[in-house]
Amino acid sequence: MSNIIKFPRSEQVEPVSPVPATSFNQDKLDKVSNTKGKAYVSGVLRFIWIAVVLVWPVLKWLVSIEVFFQFIRMIYHWNTSGVYAGWTFLLHFVALTTLTYFVSIYKPNGL
Repeated sequence: MSNIIKFPRSEQVEPVSPVPATSFNQDKLDKVSNTKGKAYVSGVLRFIWIAVVLVWPVLKWLVSIEVFFQFIRMIYHWNTSGVYAGWTFLLHFVALTTLTYFVSIYKPNGL
């Protein structure tokens, strides 16, 4: 068995006095708002990750077929001026690579 040590509680409540706004207090406020912002971004990323992972088997096929179509389009329009099919293919390929990385490597906090 283990020993459980209960620490005494302090029943004295100190009076709250107004503190002037200083740079030290502003730093504390910045840290609190920064913590709230990080928690919000973390929650949004967790939601997006779960949504993408749930539809990933179908989404992977659809995006891969679309990238293949952009590759064929890039080859067809290779010497056509005014058509930026190479950049379009590169953008779509980077999106597929990013989604693959996001699903397979990234793991949100709390899961």
